[in-house]
Amino acid sequence: MATIGKEETMPFDGTRHEGRNPALDKMDTVIDLLSDQRRWCKRQLRSPDGRYCIVGAMGAADAVAELKAPILLAIEQVTGHVWRIEDFNDHPTTTHALVTTVLHQARRNIINGSSRAAQQRIGTWALFRQAFARHRELG
Repeated sequence: MATIGKEETMPFDGTRHEGRNPALDKMDTVIDLLSDQRRWCKRQLRSPDGRYCIVGAMGAADAVAELKAPILLAIEQVTGHVWRIEDFNDHPTTTHALVTTVLHQARRNIINGSSRAAQQRIGTWALFRQAFARHRELG
């Protein structure tokens, strides 16, 4: 089929992007921004010399909304602890190698569709308050 004045795309020629995952593209950008230890920092979103913390890189990639949950889940998967992203990044024992491990785990989470953050832990008092509120509604 010949077309005039219009470019025809062919399957698998790389010009169509319907199958692309925007969150995965943004995750790749964050990984690239933090790929070298000299491009990563602690205690500031962006340093004067252009280095980023994890949250700063997420912001630079316009990816905070899309990447927060998969990164939080990855932090828990890799460290065994529930952390805020900033607290993990800035912790004295956090190394660049650990940051890249977490980011690659977050990337796998996006690919596997397991980007939901771990369920929020509900403490005993919160459960008690919920039960008490429900009891008051019924009574």
